[in-house]
Amino acid sequence: MVRNISDNLRIKRKYLIWLRQAKGLSEASVDRAAASIDVYLDWLRGKDFRQFHSEKAVAFKRHLESNRTDRGKPRSGSTVNGILRDLRSFMKWLADQAGYRSRIRHSDADYFSPDRKSEQGRRGELYKPHPSPEQVAHAIGAMPRDTVFERRDRALMAFLFLTGARERTAMSTRLCHLDLANACVNFDGKLVDTKFGKRFTVTFFPVGGPSIDILRDWVEELRRDHLWGPTDPLLPKTAVGVGATGGFEAVGLARAPWRSPTPLVTIFKGAFEAVGLPTYGPHSIRKALVQLSNDHCRTPEEFKAWSQNLGHEEVLTTFMNYGSVAVGRQVELIQRMGNAQAGDLDEVIDDASTGGGPPASLSPGPR
Repeated sequence: MVRNISDNLRIKRKYLIWLRQAKGLSEASVDRAAASIDVYLDWLRGKDFRQFHSEKAVAFKRHLESNRTDRGKPRSGSTVNGILRDLRSFMKWLADQAGYRSRIRHSDADYFSPDRKSEQGRRGELYKPHPSPEQVAHAIGAMPRDTVFERRDRALMAFLFLTGARERTAMSTRLCHLDLANACVNFDGKLVDTKFGKRFTVTFFPVGGPSIDILRDWVEELRRDHLWGPTDPLLPKTAVGVGATGGFEAVGLARAPWRSPTPLVTIFKGAFEAVGLPTYGPHSIRKALVQLSNDHCRTPEEFKAWSQNLGHEEVLTTFMNYGSVAVGRQVELIQRMGNAQAGDLDEVIDDASTGGGPPASLSPGPR
């Protein structure tokens, strides 16, 4: 059994190196794959990967559906499907490795495919609520600003609203990336944690309100009062030290960014909760900005520019992942179109009764 465990760990490590070096996946994606394989390893209880059989895959899927997390809660469908997708990819790779080719076939990996019904449910999720641009502006405007920590938190909210930056991107942004004179941010994938390490420029979205002034005042405070330089973080974490009472407490700003997005999530949700609004995650602000595009974009070129400003290379990415319409708005739009069509038909009937022709909107074009 010891040899089996050693072989399993060795081949797992080789696979993770392949993901990182050959496929170019991020550390987060590699860590997720490693965690999925570990779930399978725990279930195998020391048995070799080579002893694979289709019935084992079926039994493992049943185990995932009935197994509970450390908190005693059942795994969500999306979590189960994610583990199965990672294992399917691992098994396909394993089928090409020396010592495993004679034991595992590529078709065996398909036994780890998620249930099609649950997978389709994951892909076709219903509309997810997100704040409206007006709600975001209201939450920012109501945030306190008496302490340096409160002013930093306001600057964080303003920065997310102006740029639509993802959490880890905002965390790793430095002062040198900010160009207030031209109202933009130059995200350098080598220094900023952008998705896929992309390099792109984001011009501040036309959100109105005090967001630009809040961000400008914060940058000025960092440079004037804290002597921040170009390479220092725009949104520094809280420095913790021994306070007057002998216990640990916040003593100022640290010249380092947050290492986890958890504080950003707490700040973001707290801003909405403080004004009596539903709480949302920081990523939801990107959906609010796509909603705002309806007020500004009138041509395909304008929407393409808006999409690029969100860091998307394809417009369809913006439409499919962020452009969902709330059910109430969907009903309103369809009813409005139906009422407009009914009005045109009534006009046709009136014109026909008086001997007139159809309205221009229903007239056939030249043949």
